[in-house]
Amino acid sequence: MHTIRAVIDTNIFISGIISPKGSPRKLLELARKGTFKAVSSISINREILDVLHRNYIYSKYGLNEDIVDDIASFLYEGTVLTEDSYSISKIRKDPADNKFIECAIEGEADYIVSGDEHLLSLKHYKGIQIISAKDFLKLPGMK
Repeated sequence: MHTIRAVIDTNIFISGIISPKGSPRKLLELARKGTFKAVSSISINREILDVLHRNYIYSKYGLNEDIVDDIASFLYEGTVLTEDSYSISKIRKDPADNKFIECAIEGEADYIVSGDEHLLSLKHYKGIQIISAKDFLKLPGMK
């Protein structure tokens, strides 16, 4: 049976870490349990860790290096890690968002889970569905 593969956008990942409730947190819990395979890239991981180290997030949400190290371990060891070898320019309004599509193509992902309008408005790209965390959790087997 095919295990679903999904790229988790930075905003969903950060929301899942800092908020104990809601779809992003449930999504991260399912990824850690292996209910689906999270796909990430070196550039996405770098962005997530940079955001977590921003002072207003780090101090406001009571993060510490043990928590961030645990997250980094998951990002680098618990995901299908791609190497940023694809380059596309599909999203012109926010070119930084292209890295999620590039990662999904390289990592053969089925989904990109995002809260970003630039990505969500595409709906799909080359067979990869782009959906919200809430809709991803409605997929069969995501309980």
